[in-house]
Amino acid sequence: MRKRHPLENPSLTPYGFVFPSWQERLKHKQPPNMTWLNEENIMGRIWDRANRANAPKPLPAETILHDILPSLKTANRLASGDFMFNGLPYLTRDILVLSSFMQWFGTGVGRCFLESAVPSWDVPANGYIGEWEFLIKLKIEQQRWEPIANVVHVCTDDCDKIRSLNGSCHRSSAQIMPRDRAVVEGLLRWLGKQAGRAFIAEFQRRKKNAWNAARSRQKAEWKVQSLVV
Repeated sequence: MRKRHPLENPSLTPYGFVFPSWQERLKHKQPPNMTWLNEENIMGRIWDRANRANAPKPLPAETILHDILPSLKTANRLASGDFMFNGLPYLTRDILVLSSFMQWFGTGVGRCFLESAVPSWDVPANGYIGEWEFLIKLKIEQQRWEPIANVVHVCTDDCDKIRSLNGSCHRSSAQIMPRDRAVVEGLLRWLGKQAGRAFIAEFQRRKKNAWNAARSRQKAEWKVQSLVV
């Protein structure tokens, strides 16, 4: 089978095109003698495929950046960008924010964000619609910490000073650009729509299949090892 060249069907959100710390996380491998799966890797690849030039239209990133964002605020409309894709302008940072946040859904915390229910006391008094679900969850999370700051974080000299004390980075809200919040809000609104929920369901399906395959490989390896011993 001929291997397809990446430029033959380019993606608007290429796999691995995320902020540096998220790129490093994609390299995490399965520890020896453990059944483990890098779910961030799975999410990154599904997101890449969903935004390829010949993927079903409309592309998720196109919908978020050119339909949802302008509807939230006219100033969000892009007249020009850093690059063009399928005849529309895009900002590089918008893609980094979108793809890094999508990869976050592959983490333990991000998985809980997707799968947890909205507490009844946080449902708006004027009713509840599905499109608001993930926006409400973000508001709940922001009462404890700032997920967007975690996603857009880029290491600075401050990180080295703090890391020497507790091993973590200095994640500051100062690194969040004004448009970043709009991009994340647009993404969360899309996830609440039918297309976004179908995407989540596809991620869950592929993740389940990957886990089943990983467990089967692990069992086969254990069987071989027991025969050798």
